[in-house]
Amino acid sequence: MELGVDAKMPILKKNRVSSGVPDLDLILEGGYRNPGNIMLIGPSGLEKAAFSYHFAASTGKSEMAFIICGNASPRDIKEKAATMGINLGHCRFIDCYSATIGKAVPSENVTTIDGPSALNDISLAINEAIKASAGKRMKLVFDTLSTFLLYNSKDSMRKFLSVIEGRLKSAGATTLFLIDEGVHERPLLSLIETGMDETYTLSDKGGKFFLKVPGVDIEIPVRMGPTGINVL
Repeated sequence: MELGVDAKMPILKKNRVSSGVPDLDLILEGGYRNPGNIMLIGPSGLEKAAFSYHFAASTGKSEMAFIICGNASPRDIKEKAATMGINLGHCRFIDCYSATIGKAVPSENVTTIDGPSALNDISLAINEAIKASAGKRMKLVFDTLSTFLLYNSKDSMRKFLSVIEGRLKSAGATTLFLIDEGVHERPLLSLIETGMDETYTLSDKGGKFFLKVPGVDIEIPVRMGPTGINVL
């Protein structure tokens, strides 16, 4: 069955797209907002990344997934996901990392960018991704936005995000922006958050992880398992 909103399950909202975690989809009444810009803040590590892997992997025949990577190569990301049994082989990558270490590998599913500071080139690559997704629903992951915030000035990132956030939403995309906790000052996070439709916060409390989601008063306990994220 294609993941996402099922017509046989009327409790799910129509303006949602699967998070890739079935129990989380039920809590969110269908998944993340679609179209929408979604921010996930949490400690650096596999737990936060796993949410993006689930999201990108849960694409049906009428969907396409893209991952913009700034601190790991497409190969590394696919290998990490594979340790959880998550297959990202169908995803397309905008690789802003490999060229910075001189290890860019040409591939038909990879667009190579000179680095995280090449915002114009990244914007053009996003345009091409939107064109490639014509007629399909688009999922996009920024892994992680923190890398791009560190490589660019606040004004440059503000202008860049204001353009691509509107462009992606107009194209019907849902974009998941990963943010590393504790790296950025609160005023910068508040500035980024103004362009987001939903903000999720992953907290590590003594080795136990909790997810704060929009519209839910309590934090949701989650755990990393052999198959990725599990809602407890």
